[in-house]
Amino acid sequence: MKHHIDELFWKNPQIAIIVFLLFCTINTAPAQTTMPAEDIAEKALAATVYLEMKDTNGKTLGIGSGFFVKPNLIATNYHVIEGAAKGTAKLVGKFTRYNIEGVTSTDKTNDLALLKVTAYGIKPLSLGDSDKVRIGETVYVAGNPKGLEGTFSDGIISSRRDKLTKERLQMTAPISPGSSGGPVLSKKGEVIGVSVAVHRALDAQNLNFAIPSKYLKKLLDQSKLAKPLSEGKQSISAETYFLWGNAKSHLGDHAGAIKDYTAAIRLKPNSVDAYNNRGNAKYELGQHFAAISDYDTAIRLKPDYVNAYYNRGNAKVELGQYLAAISDFDDAIRFKPDYADAYNNRGNAKGKLEQHFAAISDYDIAIRLQPDDAYAYNNRGFVKNKLGQYLAAISDFDDAIRLQPDLAEAYNNRGIAKAELEQYFAAISDYDTAIRLQPDDAYAYYNRGTAKYQLGRTLAAKQDFRTALRLATEAGNVATKTAAEKALRILNE
Repeated sequence: MKHHIDELFWKNPQIAIIVFLLFCTINTAPAQTTMPAEDIAEKALAATVYLEMKDTNGKTLGIGSGFFVKPNLIATNYHVIEGAAKGTAKLVGKFTRYNIEGVTSTDKTNDLALLKVTAYGIKPLSLGDSDKVRIGETVYVAGNPKGLEGTFSDGIISSRRDKLTKERLQMTAPISPGSSGGPVLSKKGEVIGVSVAVHRALDAQNLNFAIPSKYLKKLLDQSKLAKPLSEGKQSISAETYFLWGNAKSHLGDHAGAIKDYTAAIRLKPNSVDAYNNRGNAKYELGQHFAAISDYDTAIRLKPDYVNAYYNRGNAKVELGQYLAAISDFDDAIRFKPDYADAYNNRGNAKGKLEQHFAAISDYDIAIRLQPDDAYAYNNRGFVKNKLGQYLAAISDFDDAIRLQPDLAEAYNNRGIAKAELEQYFAAISDYDTAIRLQPDDAYAYYNRGTAKYQLGRTLAAKQDFRTALRLATEAGNVATKTAAEKALRILNE
């Protein structure tokens, strides 16, 4: 048989070539190299650490993420460790904390650092080729957003950016403060980047980037003996203070954020983002006049700064300056015609001025631009209630609840509409839900008491009015307090 095959190949060389090529194709086909997302998550989180950096007095400067690239070497962002005198690294889900013994190399330009620790049994993550990453490719991010350890999310590479020769991979995978320095992995489970969040304005959409792994590979080649952390003497950049301020704001430490933004402004007086975000932190603390002053400066430095107009409008609403607020929302919309939130909040301001039809028009646009915004539906329904359009209002509240089932305000407002239609049992059911979701809402108790009174349930109504009075007094809610006192007087006569 062998003789006949050899003879066939000899007489028909084309067949021999075809068989040879087929054999090569079969034997050289690459093995499946992609991994299931679950396996990538397990692998990534087993090597990802939560970093806490402190100054010489032991005060926490900031938090971040990192990951093992060698058994005793952790990669992270430079801004996470900048200015720190000491720090610790803790594996996600573990109790052991590793003391950071020093820095083996840094790349300030690309915001990278390598930290030395003594650890055992760690399986480091392998580095992939970031130059081969394609737009549209799925990627995964591991980190500790806002201090919540062990978060794993996915997204796609949406663009490649080159800002002042610093190449960055833009992606849709979310990165919050605390996740900076975490690994960005390909579907093969290889690190193709180090995450870094660029938050230009806290109220706007975050821009999420990865520092390509090729820069980390170069840094690994330059790694030397570990040197101590800064001992607090090293100068800290304005950008780092800015990023620290963002992280603290997201963690609710607005006073600490203000200090960091102020330090950033001192080093970089024309930092419009620092002024804007410091204004946001002051707004959260109820310092509305001071917030407006910061927004004024941001707008003076950058007259087309959309978010500063929007934020200043919000602060003016809190101060009851509705016409001035509408003017700011007008400017925000002029510079950004598809700014759904600006339409929504302009509608709120118009509603305060009893310009109900104009408010509804703004909510219509906001919903068209952002159909999944539960608050826009709720706000439009609230105004329709004011106009006596109760059925239309209920439809809006239904949509708000469908989009956000835990939106207590929408249940309360729907209950009001149903009560106006004398559907008291249905109204009480909505008030029950609103109170379950927000037990300290004096207004919901008052409304439920009113519905119970309409059904002749006087004792139950009294109890709700008493609860409303107590909660309103504690919260300083004068309007609801006065209404509850009046209701109790009537029932006690």
